[in-house]
Amino acid sequence: MKDEYLYLWAQWGILNYEQYRFVLKKFGDLEKAWKKITPDFLSNIGIGKEKIERVFKFKEGISFHDITSKMEYFGVSLLSIVDDEYPECLKSIVDPPPFLFVRGKIPSLHKVLGVVGTRDVTPYGQMITDRLASDLTRNGFVIVSGLALGVDSCAHESCLKNNGKTIAVLGSGVDFIYPSSNINLANRIIKQSGAVISEYPLSSPSVPHHFPRRNRIISGLSRGVLVTEGGIKSGALITARLALEQGRDVFAVPNNITKVSLSGTNHLIRRSEAKLVESVNHILEEYQMESAQQQMQFDFNENENSMLSKLADGGKTIDELILETSMKVPHLSEILTNLSLKGAIREEGNRWVLS
Repeated sequence: MKDEYLYLWAQWGILNYEQYRFVLKKFGDLEKAWKKITPDFLSNIGIGKEKIERVFKFKEGISFHDITSKMEYFGVSLLSIVDDEYPECLKSIVDPPPFLFVRGKIPSLHKVLGVVGTRDVTPYGQMITDRLASDLTRNGFVIVSGLALGVDSCAHESCLKNNGKTIAVLGSGVDFIYPSSNINLANRIIKQSGAVISEYPLSSPSVPHHFPRRNRIISGLSRGVLVTEGGIKSGALITARLALEQGRDVFAVPNNITKVSLSGTNHLIRRSEAKLVESVNHILEEYQMESAQQQMQFDFNENENSMLSKLADGGKTIDELILETSMKVPHLSEILTNLSLKGAIREEGNRWVLS
């Protein structure tokens, strides 16, 4: 069992790394610091009045037993930045989290890629994310993402279905899964030897200003970050910027130039901030890695490309496609059959959708 004052400081959860170092330098160890800190001292290291009041209210009411009982109930372990198990790659960033709360087990991080993007993912974005995350997993990459709806969830799911390991970094406590619809996904990540991690104390809610902070951990854990779909002002581009600042690689999938709201990846490529990615081979080539298996590559003819573009906006029935294309049924059926055999589309009910 670790020292109880480590748990108490971690659960307090408002110090950044520089403040944490200053506290240790001032008091020598966490026990003395816990017992001797004053409001004036906290104010002098940059902590606001409201947070200081919360700290001393917390100090009066919290117990080591309460914290450890909750951690045991949720299967949470605690890592501090001085622990051997703490990820080395995170120690190298400008503002590493002093503490990490971990559910599950952080897998080996020698081959990790972050996959991020918009919450409002399009069918095209979902198809591309699934394809690339699946191919990365089959080539031995651990996938890191943020457990959000959209691209994040798709990346985690694609990794799991290919028997891979994935890490979800939260902007809340690890016992407070957000969105709640992803509780099952979080549990499957843990069950499949992955991890759900956060720098935020147990029971911390998901609030907007946590997510930009969370993003630096996603990029910090990763060798590179792949953005599959997102807007210029999206959180995914914040992650890309953080990755560049941390000396990580950034990859981006080009998007439809008519979809201005999703032009973030094109923006990164145009500014030479990201390497253009059309298949997993472009990432493997960057790292001088050989493909673990021959990826299936198909060429699509003009009619097939046109059909994929029409389905990129959502699933359509045969009748809807006939109206849009003015094709005869036999010709249309032939195109749909060929695309289905190539794995590019599938039939759901009476509608054709991108795979």
